[in-house]
Amino acid sequence: MIFNQRNTRHSLLIEVNPYQILAAAIDRPDSGPVVIEAAAEFDSHDDAGLRQWLDQNFDKAKSWVPCIGGFAPPEALLQRESIQARRLSEADYLPDLIKEQFKIEQSANWKFAALSPLEGTQVAAEGMARPALLCGVSHSDVHQVQQRLLDHRLLPSRLEMSLLPLIGALADFKARHNDKRATVVVVIEQEHTTAYILGKEGVSTPGPVRHGFASIVQAASKEFELKDAAEVRDRLQHADDELLLRASKFVRAIGRDLKPLVDSYEMTTGQPVGEIYCAYLPPALSWIAEPLAQVVGRAAFAFDCAAWMPMVNLQLADGQPALGRHWLSALSLIADLPGAKPAKAPKETDTYQGPWHLDCRLTGNLPSSDLVRSRFMANAVAGTMAVGALMIVSWQLYIDNSLRTEISYWNQRIKDNQQQAADLKVLTRTLEEQTARLDQAYGLVSSPYRLTELLMAYGRTRPERMSIQSINGFAGGVVLRGTLHAPSELATQQLRAYVETLRRDKELGLVFGTVALTSLERTEDDNSLHFEVACKFKEAQP
Repeated sequence: MIFNQRNTRHSLLIEVNPYQILAAAIDRPDSGPVVIEAAAEFDSHDDAGLRQWLDQNFDKAKSWVPCIGGFAPPEALLQRESIQARRLSEADYLPDLIKEQFKIEQSANWKFAALSPLEGTQVAAEGMARPALLCGVSHSDVHQVQQRLLDHRLLPSRLEMSLLPLIGALADFKARHNDKRATVVVVIEQEHTTAYILGKEGVSTPGPVRHGFASIVQAASKEFELKDAAEVRDRLQHADDELLLRASKFVRAIGRDLKPLVDSYEMTTGQPVGEIYCAYLPPALSWIAEPLAQVVGRAAFAFDCAAWMPMVNLQLADGQPALGRHWLSALSLIADLPGAKPAKAPKETDTYQGPWHLDCRLTGNLPSSDLVRSRFMANAVAGTMAVGALMIVSWQLYIDNSLRTEISYWNQRIKDNQQQAADLKVLTRTLEEQTARLDQAYGLVSSPYRLTELLMAYGRTRPERMSIQSINGFAGGVVLRGTLHAPSELATQQLRAYVETLRRDKELGLVFGTVALTSLERTEDDNSLHFEVACKFKEAQP
């Protein structure tokens, strides 16, 4: 596990990403799993909310709260490139190479490292040409995040680009499940999207996609006829049936440019790409992953955070709600992953702290160890005096014999009822399992339609020149997509008549309450139209 001895047992885990701030109070005992005692999520600019939560969960009198931090810098470098490994011993080789290849002029104001794209370990300065994952971040980006933490009384013991531990965690997850397919990690930023492909040869870094979250906002603004950007963003965070029906349109610009990159990787390496994981998306925007994967022709990454945590020596405290998949990058900062360990324990000032872990801190801008130590000693003395006073008061109170008798009585009552409480927990667990089985059985027998009957009904009502390309189901109904081979005006009339036929069909009328033509696209030869018809289930009668 990548933990230095300088970290105290109780500390904070924090990640600052483009969408949110994720914070968790953690307890790291000498042995056993790391315990997540409390967790909270904030908007990326909600410093007031973060400060209030820190005051509630950490001693206000404490000078500094030790933390392990991750961030997503806007100008980070993470590219696969061939290097001359033996020249890494030259101080200017890596900065000069990056300056030439990636046009970074002020390379002296950056922190760089070269990692193995397969194992995430530091590339040794020996041997000839080999592929490497070149990592870099500007001092200005690190200073901005580091100062933001210090303003909240947070003293980072590590400050990492959270994308690297995320890649390591995903690679380990695939290895544990013996998944031989490649996985695409997608980071949707404001104006562009970056993809990282995790395959048999390690991390591959295709070119960036020129569309980002702004393209989703623009498409939604046009689709919902909203002009104010704030209204559009608020609408995108309410994933109702209407939004999900049109979701593929919103991500089409990103998916259209991402698909050739994925297909090119498959053709070049011969390894199929299985799933797509959208990093950093908060729960309100998690709906983006599914339609984006469909547009690219792949599946969305399936991940259960609660099942994964015990595998990497992490545990939630009793009473804490389960964490979502968007916590994966933050939790990977403290996850206990297998892999090659450094030959010797890294120093506090070393950039490389272990596989997939690079410490980006500017240690010269942090409070000195002497200052922290003196404040700790002052707080320790004050704490000792407070404990002494508390002990004296407690001794005075416990002189009262009746109070001791009462405490003994209630302790005995608690002991007597422990077996009943344990039995109740067992019964509750059994009831939950049986309820889950009933829910599953109900879901199986209450399917709103039979697939064979639905296919026959659509085939029976299909016009002569219509070809049906796909029938996709979703939580609220079915989407029918196809092509009508006829001139545009005639095709439009026939499609409207076809929709009316579906509405009046007796068999389909029993299942669907609403049938609507949601999309029409003219082809290049102008003799056919692509169409999309949405059929929404009838609402269940109370």
